[in-house]
Amino acid sequence: MPPANIRYCAVHENTAWRKVRGHTSLENALFGKKDGAPGLFEHRARIDYVKHGEPLFVVIWEEGKSTGFIAKSDSSSSDGTTRVPVDARLLQQYDANGGASIAELEAHFSSTTINQASSEISAQETLIDEAEEGALLLKKHLVRERNSSIVASKKASVLAATGCLACEVCEFDFTLIYGEIGANYCEVHHTEPLGHRKGTEKTSLQDLAILCSNCHSIIHRTIPMWSISVLAAHLRAIRIRPL
Repeated sequence: MPPANIRYCAVHENTAWRKVRGHTSLENALFGKKDGAPGLFEHRARIDYVKHGEPLFVVIWEEGKSTGFIAKSDSSSSDGTTRVPVDARLLQQYDANGGASIAELEAHFSSTTINQASSEISAQETLIDEAEEGALLLKKHLVRERNSSIVASKKASVLAATGCLACEVCEFDFTLIYGEIGANYCEVHHTEPLGHRKGTEKTSLQDLAILCSNCHSIIHRTIPMWSISVLAAHLRAIRIRPL
């Protein structure tokens, strides 16, 4: 497989939008201790810091993916860097404009901005103490046909290759945690939503991913839907934040 086409743009005090090539993965760009964002902020990158000035932000996305990241130095983080996910289309627009202002980039780290969506949802909810449930209703839905054979083949293929069905995002293994009742259990995710199809199309094993129930639910909450690699990078960034 050819290297991923990673876009990495560093914002310095003296250089507004420094483009960097050569990162082979999103993870390397986000977490690399030498050439990635942490390495840049810790002055380990092989650049002229006097010429470019102190690094302020790094803007990172992978071509063809719906979500990218903006990173900045954060002494409270375990690796000196904090990262927030951002719609890749906005990052591409920044790039087309030759960069973004410090205020625009810093706004992505605002707790007000990060919590805005959840606040809007909460404001619309009506809190109640009880509700009636359990009535029988007949509902008709138009659903996308799914092929259980390709799902079974995906599980069998991964089992044969790795010996387990571990989540491709968080590595959770139902068999390892729950024993016999979790044996060979997992959920199988379509990396491109079936809802995007205009009609019947072939699905290959490469179009499917092994996910745990949590990661599968979360990835379908993202709009546009995140890729497996973006969700994995987001989870890693969350895990390294201090409590």
